[in-house]
Amino acid sequence: MDTKLQSGIADPDILAFYNTFHPLNIDYNTDYAFWNGLRSTGIGKTLGVVKLIDQLSSTKIKAWDVAIQVVYDNTSTEYANLLPHRRIPFQSGTVGKRVDALMNLISAIGSDASLATVKTSVSAFLVLLQTAITAQSTQITGIDTAIANLEKSSTAASEAAFGIFGGFIVKFQATPKSIDMYMPVALLQNITQVAFTITLKTMVPKRLFKRKMNPAKQTLRGINVGMFAVNGYFTNGLTNLPEPGAPMITMPANSNAEYDPIAAGYTDLKRYFYVVNTGITDAAVEVDILVEN
Repeated sequence: MDTKLQSGIADPDILAFYNTFHPLNIDYNTDYAFWNGLRSTGIGKTLGVVKLIDQLSSTKIKAWDVAIQVVYDNTSTEYANLLPHRRIPFQSGTVGKRVDALMNLISAIGSDASLATVKTSVSAFLVLLQTAITAQSTQITGIDTAIANLEKSSTAASEAAFGIFGGFIVKFQATPKSIDMYMPVALLQNITQVAFTITLKTMVPKRLFKRKMNPAKQTLRGINVGMFAVNGYFTNGLTNLPEPGAPMITMPANSNAEYDPIAAGYTDLKRYFYVVNTGITDAAVEVDILVEN
């Protein structure tokens, strides 16, 4: 967006938008570069606090939330007691606040047998994070500062971009397509589904999605919150079973990993993705289509 705005600064209105957005974009890029640099600094023998925070705010809390909603609807009192602020405490705030969120979730689950697998996963992750915190104790203040700065600059740039979009609607009300010249509107309007969830209650294959993919740039992230492995594979859509010897991926119990579509049997003629539970207990499964930048 910054580059697009700069290309049109001969127009006084576009110049005004650029002068508003450009400094905020610089702030965001600076803060993100610092945060990103922390990923490879002082990790030692641990995975690293920053990397774990990344996992917590994206794949981990998403997997736990999906699993909890399998048991309790997100409008229920039980769900509200478990995640009163939904995913927000796991995705923003200081490292200490996120540790508190993990401990609160573990406490809220308590002895609920239906969420025993979730509790085990949360507890194991908490141990990893606490170990990393101990190893990087001298850097925690710097990490917290980086988090706060990035959240602040991200919010400021996002709010400015939203305001500029409104200004474009007014300026180009007769020719709205002109907005594309100065703003990546397609990114705002992209509604293509990239995350698919399902609860597997039997060992019958279930179709999750149909999609033409680019294996050179796209991968699959599979999250299996269950006690048994889940297999995934592509077919031609005429059958829900893979051909004998056809490739498939296996998502182990209580796992979160990335997979090559070709390893799951994807071809231009096989675009229908199926998942099947290999055990007798329910499995909450999510598969995301990731795109390489």
